[in-house]
Amino acid sequence: METKKASRVAWKHLICCIVLLIIFVLTIGIHINAEGRTEEYLSETSDETVPLRYNSLNLLNYSLDDIVNLRINEKNEVELAGPKEEVNVNISDIDNYITIYNDEIAFFAKTFAVDYEDVVADLKERYESRKFEFEQNNVGFLLKKNGEVKTYDSVLYGLVEYFYDYVENNPRKVNKKRVPYKGDAKYVENLIIYFTTHVYTNVDTTTALSIGAAESGYYKVKYMLRCNNVFGGMSSKGLIKYRNIEYGVLSYVRLLSRNYYGKGLNTISKIGRKYCPKYDSFGNKIASPHWIKLVSSAKKKYSKYDFDIETKDLLNRE
Repeated sequence: METKKASRVAWKHLICCIVLLIIFVLTIGIHINAEGRTEEYLSETSDETVPLRYNSLNLLNYSLDDIVNLRINEKNEVELAGPKEEVNVNISDIDNYITIYNDEIAFFAKTFAVDYEDVVADLKERYESRKFEFEQNNVGFLLKKNGEVKTYDSVLYGLVEYFYDYVENNPRKVNKKRVPYKGDAKYVENLIIYFTTHVYTNVDTTTALSIGAAESGYYKVKYMLRCNNVFGGMSSKGLIKYRNIEYGVLSYVRLLSRNYYGKGLNTISKIGRKYCPKYDSFGNKIASPHWIKLVSSAKKKYSKYDFDIETKDLLNRE
């Protein structure tokens, strides 16, 4: 009789353990799903997405030790991954904006050949005289023809468009002295990577690198570099001369974004039909086969490149 009582007690303990384990598993599952939503939110403004390896259902396939180890590993991976790009931090005033994007303002001031302090003063003046709520993606409060505030996809896109507006309205503050580029190809490549991954993101980075390489001998043709022109842009006076290499490369990427990708020309053949055209034996306008061959060959090289370039990497260039 004592044996049966002990058996019933043992079963009660077992049932309690199972209930507690289920509660533990479901609690962890809810916590993980909450983190999953955060990761999905971050991925909307980032090129990197932290993979969600498990959920509250397949946790039942793991032991308790496995669950704990998986949680620790994922936490470590998230910490190692570092901050996400373009995370919305809800900037509400110009002072915070200038503090957070100080490197970007300094870099673009150099690119547009204007004084950093003058730019900061102008940003604050625009902020003080604004008639609209602060919009971090349109820091210059640029307006459409109908008076509506323009919208931009990212902070850096809006910042670049502000600089174009600033130099247009303050031409005397631009240092027009041209500085011929005498550096290596790597820095030019990094500029293209930066502008295509952070500003004009509709442009394919590998294609932009490859077209520039085909036009400038992999960024080594000296007479083009002296003009800070890596894409062969021409005017009535010949090869277009840009004030510095940063502005020249930005102009190239902006051209691709607006006049090619922005108009649906997003493949080598479509771009080449306008960029480097030729007529076949039937009189049809096509992309130059030789040009396509050069660009395609370059793409094999650049498809292996690391596209992780930040503003500080360009500012720290020797």
